[in-house]
Amino acid sequence: MVKVLVDTNVWIDFFKHGKHVNEIRSLLEQPRLVTNDVVLAELLPIIIHDKKEALADLLNALERIPVFVNWNGLIDAQQKCLKNGYNKIGLLDLMILQTSIEHSLEIFSVDKHFQAIAKIFKIKLFKQQA
Repeated sequence: MVKVLVDTNVWIDFFKHGKHVNEIRSLLEQPRLVTNDVVLAELLPIIIHDKKEALADLLNALERIPVFVNWNGLIDAQQKCLKNGYNKIGLLDLMILQTSIEHSLEIFSVDKHFQAIAKIFKIKLFKQQA
């Protein structure tokens, strides 16, 4: 079964008991959900600052996929994005993209730009429940 790398925006929704709670719980139960240091670096500082130990423990307990930054690959990816009219793809999102490609992961994100770049790079996006 393909593992799923959850983007920061979906985690924030989950923490606020938003519309992705059931999907995240299901992925945790299967278990298909993974993380990486990029996502953790975005989330953990504020979670720890807010003293939400249970959330920090949840994230730290997940399988952590290593991030190897292939800078030439990131430059190429950014060039492909620009060539296809996407000029606001951030470096952290490109690192998430790179990790998903290297480890054959699905990406669970609600950012519209992931929908667009999925076509360019032929990555798999997690199918959200309707």
